[in-house]
Amino acid sequence: DQLFKHIPPPMTIGLLYDIGCQLKRSCCKWKFMDESILSRISFAVAVFHAYGYQWPCQIVYHPRKREGFGLSDGEGCERLWSFLKPLIPSLRVSGVRILY
Repeated sequence: DQLFKHIPPPMTIGLLYDIGCQLKRSCCKWKFMDESILSRISFAVAVFHAYGYQWPCQIVYHPRKREGFGLSDGEGCERLWSFLKPLIPSLRVSGVRILY
């Protein structure tokens, strides 16, 4: 609700999520958000996850088929974690730990 107070009324938000179609259904079914807010959110499924869904879901929620997503694929966070993966060994805490 706070986000939509700070953006112009005709503007919509694109939400790419691994299970975006399920999220939309849950928001509608359990009324997590008002219809006025839900109507301003465009749900889509991350590109690499879309192929695991039924054909009708792919048609409706694939970001390449939805207006406003451009060439976004929804895998930006995964790329970041993959890039940071080599840092894990050097940043891991080593030594004696006392567990209470």
